[in-house]
Amino acid sequence: MIWYNDVNDGIVISTRVRLARNLDKTPFPAALSDEKKAEATKSLHSAITESNSVLSRDFDKFELDDLKRTEKISMLEEHLISPQMVEGKGHSVLVNKSRTMSIMFMEEDHIRLQVIMGGYCLDEAYDMADKVDDVIEESLTYAFDEKFGYLTACPTNAGTGLRASVMMHLPGLTMTGNIARVMQSVSGVGVAVRGLYGEGTNAEGCLYQISNQITMGLSEKEIIEKLRNVINKISDMESKARRTLGEKHKLELEDKVFRSYGILKYARSMTSAEAKSMLSDVMLGQNMGIIRCDGKMTPIELMVKTAPSVIMAGKELTPAERDRDRAQLIRENI
Repeated sequence: MIWYNDVNDGIVISTRVRLARNLDKTPFPAALSDEKKAEATKSLHSAITESNSVLSRDFDKFELDDLKRTEKISMLEEHLISPQMVEGKGHSVLVNKSRTMSIMFMEEDHIRLQVIMGGYCLDEAYDMADKVDDVIEESLTYAFDEKFGYLTACPTNAGTGLRASVMMHLPGLTMTGNIARVMQSVSGVGVAVRGLYGEGTNAEGCLYQISNQITMGLSEKEIIEKLRNVINKISDMESKARRTLGEKHKLELEDKVFRSYGILKYARSMTSAEAKSMLSDVMLGQNMGIIRCDGKMTPIELMVKTAPSVIMAGKELTPAERDRDRAQLIRENI
């Protein structure tokens, strides 16, 4: 099941695990010509899909050079590729049928294996990534050092090559003005807080990605456990912030939620930023029992489905047409 159709928690929205890997005795992608990237990618595709029938049946291959920019950004907005994969040449990706796993080629490293699942499931996501990584390693020899672990283009990824992250909906901490303090406190324990699409992006709709920064010196299980402890603490803080809002600012909170719902239900034009902000309000209202929506799509699904390039669906639309179509999709499904 695609991740945004499997969200069942009001605070933790999704879980992502990413493994960075490189081929032994092969320069990193930044040092390869376009021709050499193409050769390496072809051999990687063949080694992965032809050596294992499960992988060959379950994955679709996308050559990003053959896609329109809007199509690539759409995959980014669905969290199937990274921002870097949108730019440059020589990138490709394998995506499984349920769109919960993608294997990116020639990003910063030769292979970026990613699993993304709805809800709070760090162990399940890591186990799935680890099993596929083992299958790939049966056919390929990774760049590995006994002292430094898996070798990566960026030293901050060396060691386990593991980045685990959880997307959290934190409107309580945002509205009470405590989000900056939370960001500062977790950065001191080796955990990063980023925006909706990762490093260098904004936290639209009060959605934040919380991920480990340390990849060396700890085992994969230790990294997961350390991140889990931080996530649990942030969840507790968000729950307390929501209770404070409900107890001390009930009228203002209810007014905000119902105003946002009314605009979403009847607006004829809406920007992406407006949609994410108001859908965030409605999602908070649902989780706190303020409002009940029985629409065809959940707020988080609507956030994904109304992102700029996703709403365009490969069509050439002006900004005004895009805002019109976004408002219509929300009206029909909220």
